[in-house]
Amino acid sequence: MRIGEVSRRSGVSPRSLRYYEQLGLIDSERESNGYRRYDDVAVERAVVIHMLFEMDFSREIVTSVLACTGDAPAEAHDALAVQLARVREDLSTRIETLMATRHRIDDFLAARAADTAA
Repeated sequence: MRIGEVSRRSGVSPRSLRYYEQLGLIDSERESNGYRRYDDVAVERAVVIHMLFEMDFSREIVTSVLACTGDAPAEAHDALAVQLARVREDLSTRIETLMATRHRIDDFLAARAADTAA
């Protein structure tokens, strides 16, 4: 199928599909007229790639996740587990920072409301 159809079926823009291909995350064949031709697997793969990038996963993590599809060896799963453990720790730190910021904002707004009521 051509890039437009992959885009429609996956919800991923043609520009993103070309970018994913440039990164080596999806493959296409070139027709004699230069058009890209994708297989059926490209649709699901594009959805997964897009979702992972939307969650701010690095290209390295996305590549590792994709390597764990199909008949991936145990080593690929082990490597992904190590990477995801680091991502999880980073997310926990970011969540703590966001929660602390939210509490500071809550305190400010509560003080401001008290000043206004007085």
